[in-house]
Order: sequence, then C-alpha cells, then structure tokens
Amino acid sequence: MLTFSYSPEEIDSLCTNKETAFQRAIDVIAKIPPTKSSFDAVIYALECASAEFSNATNVALFLKYVSTEGPVREMADKWETRIQKLFVDIYAREDLYQCFKSLDVSKLNPVQTRLLDEHLSAFKRNGLELPVDQRGKFLEMKKRLVQLESEFSKRLVEWEDSLALDAKDLEGLPPEYVSGLKKNEKGQYLITLDYPHYNAFMENAKSGEARRQLEFKFNSRGGDENRTRMEEAIALRHELARTLGYASHASLVLERRMAQTPEVVQKFVDRLKKGLKARGERDRKTLLELKKEELGAKTDNELHPWERRYYENLLQKKRYQVDHQKLKEYFPLDTVIKGMFNIYQTLLGVKFTREDRKTWHPSVQAFKVEDGKGNERAVFYVDLYPREGKYGHAAAFTLQCGYEQPDGKYALPHSAIVANFTAPLTGKPSLLEHGEVETLFHEFGHIMHQVLTRARYPSFSGTSVKTDYVEAPSQMFENWVWHSEGLAKLSGHYESHEPLPKAMSDRLIAGKNASQGLFYLRQLAFAQIDLIYHQSGKVDSTEVYSKIMRETMEIAIQKGTQPQASFGHLMGGYDSGYYSYLWSEVFAQDMFTRFKREGLFNPHTGADYRKWILEPGGEQPPEALLKGFLGREPNEEAFITELLSESIPS
Repeated sequence: MLTFSYSPEEIDSLCTNKETAFQRAIDVIAKIPPTKSSFDAVIYALECASAEFSNATNVALFLKYVSTEGPVREMADKWETRIQKLFVDIYAREDLYQCFKSLDVSKLNPVQTRLLDEHLSAFKRNGLELPVDQRGKFLEMKKRLVQLESEFSKRLVEWEDSLALDAKDLEGLPPEYVSGLKKNEKGQYLITLDYPHYNAFMENAKSGEARRQLEFKFNSRGGDENRTRMEEAIALRHELARTLGYASHASLVLERRMAQTPEVVQKFVDRLKKGLKARGERDRKTLLELKKEELGAKTDNELHPWERRYYENLLQKKRYQVDHQKLKEYFPLDTVIKGMFNIYQTLLGVKFTREDRKTWHPSVQAFKVEDGKGNERAVFYVDLYPREGKYGHAAAFTLQCGYEQPDGKYALPHSAIVANFTAPLTGKPSLLEHGEVETLFHEFGHIMHQVLTRARYPSFSGTSVKTDYVEAPSQMFENWVWHSEGLAKLSGHYESHEPLPKAMSDRLIAGKNASQGLFYLRQLAFAQIDLIYHQSGKVDSTEVYSKIMRETMEIAIQKGTQPQASFGHLMGGYDSGYYSYLWSEVFAQDMFTRFKREGLFNPHTGADYRKWILEPGGEQPPEALLKGFLGREPNEEAFITELLSESIPS
C-alpha cells in the first residue's frame, strides 16, 4: 500500500537512499564485460532497476502537484529536478553505452530489439556520439534545460491571483456561482484563476470589461519570468539539436514520432487549416453578429479574446436552446463518476471497488481494479477539486508503472487522476459542465491505458508510447459523452435524479460542432506556434504567438498579455508535439468507427480495444496496434467527416 504522508525530511531521506541504491545497480551493469553481455544482464536489468527506483520515489515527487504543505511541495520539486538530471547523467555514461552497443541484436525478439533501439537513442541524444571534449558542455546545457522546465512548472503551480469585483459586475452568473465566491475586506467578490471560476465567468458574465480584466490576469500567469525561461529553453533546445547534427529541435524530436519530420507535420497542419478556414470565418462572423445584437451601436467589428467563449455560449442558448448552466444540474459529479465507471467496466471487462486507503487529502478517493476473474490488477486515485498549491489543470499521473518483475510477478500499476472541478456547495453537490464531463472521460481514458497495461518492460508500460499517439486511446472515449445512449447513463438531475431528457440531449449533440471551426483553428494555431518556436534558435515568443493567433483565428491576443508564459505543454514534454492532439484524434475517430458499427457498449469490441490498444503500451508501433484493432490500415475519413460536419437545429 502506498504512503502519501511525508515530511520534507522524509522525502529527502527516501530519495537519497533510493538514488544511492540505484547508482549501485547501474555500476554493476556497467561493469559487465562484452563477453558476458546479454539482454537480461544489461537491458532488462536496467529496466528493472529504473522501475524499482521510480516506483519507490514517484509518490514523493507527485506531492509537488497535490500536497497542501508548501515545504513538502518544495522538497518534492527539488528532487523531481534532481532525478531528471540524474537520468541525464546515466545516459551519458560511456561504460553503460558500450554495454548496450555490444549486445548481439540477432538474439533479440522484435520487442527486445525495439527496446534496445529506445535505449541507444537515449544515449545518442545525450551526446555519446559527440567528441569527448564536447560532452561536458552538452550535458551542462541538458541539465540547465531540466532546471528551466522545473522552474516554469513550479511557478505555475504556485501562481495565485484573483479579480476583485462589485456585485454589479456579476450579472449573468448563476446564483450558486456567486454564493460560492469569497470576498475581500472591502466586500468585493474574488474571482480566482482556477478553471471552474474562470471558465464559468468567461462564458456567462455580461460585463465585457470584467471579462477583459479576468482574461488579462489569466493570460498573464507565469509572468516575465516564465516567458524568459521559455525563450531560454527554446534557444537551448535548438543548440543541443544542432550539436547533434539536426537542423532544429523539431527535427530531433519528430524523428522518434509517428510524423517523423517537421515537414510532415506542417503539411498536416496546412491541410487542416485549408479545410477549416472558411468554416472558422463563418463561425467568427456568427459570433460578431451576436455581439452586435447585444451591444448595438456601441460595438466594434472585432472579436476579442475575452468575448469568444461568452458569445459561443450565447450561440448555444439562442440557436440550439442549450443552457449549459441548466445542463449542469443533470451532471452531479458522483452521478457522472458512477455512470462513467459503469461504461468503462462494461466495455473493458473490469470492476472498480472503492477502498479505504490513506491518501494525500480527505477529498481523494481510492479504487481497486479487478479483472473478470476477481484478480486485483491495479489501483487508481481520484482528486477532483481545486485547492491552494494544487496542479491547476487536469492530468493522469503514473504513481507506479506495471511491468514484469524478475520473480515473474507483475508489478501492480497505481495511477491518479487530478482535476479541478467545482467543489460541492451548501445544499448542492458538485455539478459539472458538459465540457468537464468530457474532460473527466478523457483523463480516465489515460488512467485505463496506464493501469490495464500488460507490457512486460517498464519503458513500454501504459502510456509510454509515441507522443503523437498517446492521446488517441483517451480521445476515443470522449465520444460517449456525445451520444444519447452515453449521456443517459452519465446523467441524473441532482434533485429528481431523472436522466437528461432526450430533447435536451438531442439539442446538445446537434450543437456539438457550433464554433468548432474556431476551436480547431485555435488548436492548429497552437501547433503552428510550437513548430515555429522549435525550428528557431532565438525567438520573440510573444510576437510569434500574437502573429499566429491573429493570422489563424483573426482574434488578436490582448495587449500586454503573454499566454505562452503559462503554456505548460511546451515546457512539460509536448515541445514540438502540440500537433499531437489533432494528429491522434485522427486515430481516435477511426477507432470509434468500430464501436459505432458494433455497439457503444459491446463488450466484445471493448475486449478487442483492451487487447490491442490498452494492454500493449509501447511494445509495438502504433500503426501495428491500430491495424490490429481496426482490421485494416487506419485512415483520416472518420476524422475529416466529424471535423467538417455541422448540425443545424430543426
């Protein structure tokens, strides 16, 4: 059973001891002479040593994102950075590299060969093919990059700000939202930058000036410090890639992805942009018409960033008769979780049971996962409400990876879903917007990918797959929240317990693609910004961000803001990879065609999905897994059909 109660001193002691033991294990492997080198003695031994070390320290590091105690978060952050630097050093060891290079590839099976290739690539990308006199500086730059990424993340987690407003500025907001707000000493209401506060305010507040002020604060998170960190990181990445002989950081990264080259990604982005441009322009004009209807002669002819969400919500109400505040009443969090569990259990042939385990916060729940034969397969934790110092987005964290241990037993995977939904209010449960239901479904898809893994080797466990594929398995599950059969299982009015009425469900589904042109153009803008950043040595990140948003969406960023200073994806593993969200959605929609054809709750299709998509992890290339599940080569047809479709209400 995992322990989450650590003092800063205990974290320091635990990590120090585990690091020492890990280093000893590495030393033993590195001393193996070439004549005695084998897959088990070298690769499998390193895999197991790395997994034992990570599984022993992951919980302590995870507390950086969820602990209520500042000193605990500080120590966890310190060790997270130190361990990342440790792995830089390990994959810079010449003696260890020679052990891997001396292995006889002809004796390896395809999965083992794939694993060897992953390790050899890591050594080469740490400079071990460089002349000896260049390696020291190269490693210093790599460690500096780790430091910058850690500091960027830490600043976002700790960022605290709010907007103080008078009651007159809250017109349009639901009473329960207002009643849940704290006040300052002047009696003004405080709107925080937490997602439940921010999103609901931007969608419903009638005061354009109040929305402008809140949007300014939201897109100023991270400040000049994070903007500077990002620009230094971009320059460092470029220099590191050029040192290794690549044209850019994007070229270096994409060589190991499905896309393989920046040119392929650029063509993908351009192709989608061309198809969506007219649709996006139509969406923008529709929102501008709503703006003119509401504001009359007072309005300009421009859609500002603090206006898009408000008028998209108004469009839903007027054209589709979808009131998202009324809709929330049908999605109490406990009801949604119960329905979501039921859907996943039915499809995947597993059982979730609540367990009484000590966690890191009283609001966190723990669940055991059993297979159809009653065997315990995994444990996951659910942490869904905002609090001070907590990670601000939604994510699935691996706490312990599953893999085959030397004794033949399979290590039990442990994962945690972390999100920030509105907490229960007096007399009312936590009520989710439909978009939050979709987010929950998506992140829980990642949890299933992590905990149902049967990959033998830790490097291929769970979501350890190519970055431009990793979103596909969870994106596929989002489809259930856009079909009436799924919504019926997920909903129940918080008072009457009645499921979402069919008429409301139909209108919600009909309005799915309203403003989707702008939504997808925004995703393409992010992908383009990422590509430009990471094909550059030096960049004015604000200027590039502003230019691309204006060109792609025709919506300029607010003067004085720097949204990239809180663009955590580009400092947390998605650098040169933001395109992955759209790239992987191609495969998500293609996979869903089987469920549409064979039944949304068909356990046989679900069993195939588990077998081909969730269990193998990264043991086979994504293309092979997709072909195995689909029974054919994957294609873009379903994605393009969904992307360009538009339902008009009757």
